[in-house]
Amino acid sequence: QALRQLLYVISGTTLNYLLLRKDTCSWSHGIQLRYNISQLEQWLRAEGLQQSGASEVLEPLVQVSQLLQMKKVTEEDAGALCSLCTALSPQQVVKILRAYTPAAELQERISPSFISTVEKLLQVQYGGESSKLLVDTSYIFPVNLPFSASPLHLDELHIPDALDLPFLVRL
Repeated sequence: QALRQLLYVISGTTLNYLLLRKDTCSWSHGIQLRYNISQLEQWLRAEGLQQSGASEVLEPLVQVSQLLQMKKVTEEDAGALCSLCTALSPQQVVKILRAYTPAAELQERISPSFISTVEKLLQVQYGGESSKLLVDTSYIFPVNLPFSASPLHLDELHIPDALDLPFLVRL
């Protein structure tokens, strides 16, 4: 549970950083991000922690890295992008597309018509529901403590006098 919370904070902070800094939204940063996430996922599998929910909190970052790496030209690309980005809000997807910076003139900038196509598709997909742009990194997951009943009954307990607990009285 602690690892899940820690990875949530890391994931949220990284996503907020990508949304606020235009220079981080590029193809090369997408590759770097995906490599780092795959290392974390590999470690989770090696430690047997894939059922802890920790890998689910990394899903928005996985989708952002894929979004940064995919082709962004045709309407088919827009449809694929919208079906891929299920853990991201429409505002986050559009913000990343607008902030996308081509790597050293090797790629073209994303056209405004492509971004508007994605916006329309996301509106249809999400039904115009409002959502936040930034991730709330102060969110705390509820702690689940497993309960296991004691095999001893309270009336069988004997409290030694040496503990000096006079306020405890057997009823």
